[in-house]
Parts: sequence; C-alpha cells; structure tokens
Amino acid sequence: MNESHLDHFLRRYFKGLPLKSPLFYNAPVGIRFEMGGEVCVAKARAEKVKSRAMALFNAVNHRDDLIYFVLFMDSWDEHPVTLFEKEVYKTFNDYVSGIHISEVSKQEQEYRYKDPHDADDIMTVRYYARVKLQNLNISPLLEAIANRSAGLEPIIVGDIYIINETNKTIFHLYDDRGLDILAEEVETLRWIYEHYNDWILDYDRKKVDELFRL
Repeated sequence: MNESHLDHFLRRYFKGLPLKSPLFYNAPVGIRFEMGGEVCVAKARAEKVKSRAMALFNAVNHRDDLIYFVLFMDSWDEHPVTLFEKEVYKTFNDYVSGIHISEVSKQEQEYRYKDPHDADDIMTVRYYARVKLQNLNISPLLEAIANRSAGLEPIIVGDIYIINETNKTIFHLYDDRGLDILAEEVETLRWIYEHYNDWILDYDRKKVDELFRL
C-alpha cells in the first residue's frame, strides 16, 4: 500500500507518532492544557473550554497554513461503517468549507487501542482532508467538541486532530478536561508556553517546564 500524505508527514516530522490518547505522553515536544477546570455547570464549562481552545488554536495556527483535518471512528460488527459514515461526511461538510466528499481520504486500520482482550472484529477507520486552515470552521467545531461531555448541542462525532503541515504542530482537544498541542520543535511552542502558562495542567507542569528549560 502506498504511504499517504498524512502518514509521510507524521513519519518525517513526528517519527510516526500514533494519533491516539494520551498524545502528550507519547510525544517528545508538547504541552497539555487544562480546559474546564473547576467549573461544573455544563453550559459555563463548555463555554470556558471553547474560549480557551480558540485562544490556543489562534495562537498556534495562521489563516494561510495547510492543515490535515483528521477524524477517527471505531467500528465493530454491531457498529458497522455504514451506520456512521453518513454522519462522518456530514461533519466534513459542516466544518470544512468548499470540500467535496471525494477529497476525503479513508483508511481502515487496526483498532488504535487494541489489547489482547479485545474482539477481533474491532477496527478503526481514519478519515482526513488536506485543506487551507481558512477553510476550517473552527469556532463551531471547537464548540461541538466542547459540548460533548456537557451533554449540550450541537455535538460532533469522532476523535478529531488538526495537524498543521506548515508549522509542524498537532492540536487535539480530547475532551472538556484537556487539550494537547505538539510540535516538531520546542521553539514553535515557546510563545504559548509563556503567554498561557497559567492554563498548563498542573499534573504535567513539571514535565512541560523541564522541556522549555532546555
């Protein structure tokens, strides 16, 4: 099988890093930010998550950057691809403007979190599109991700990664608790480390501080 553009990029700049949680702990250069904090009221928590995610996204990414919009779904016998694929393509239509379904790459692969006890029928399906960042409807996208744990609408299907080909970064809002931003080089993240230092997850602060002291 020919290597995809995305796999080539990840192999070249991130040593083939698997796109799965815990992303921060599997990468040499990254920051893990706290998102919802101590806010418990669902709507207020989701708004805080979206606000922080937007600020961090805009600090790292720029309008003319080339990105990969990547979405993972898991499938098994009782949850076949045909059950969710229409919703996946709707997600691309809703959050990536000017894209045709034929431009979305699809690849079936081994279940990302496979262990010896998992049934053999579980697999992961990866969908992605390579577009200009300006084509990404980022504000509603982050809102839909932030809403998932809060039980609010709208929500979005899948596990989503925004990979910036231009500045070699990976942005992953994994849920209302935290967000990982990775980079090929430490200096790419130094500005957000300094300006959003108070948002760094305290549990991982020592590791992050050591990275930027080098």
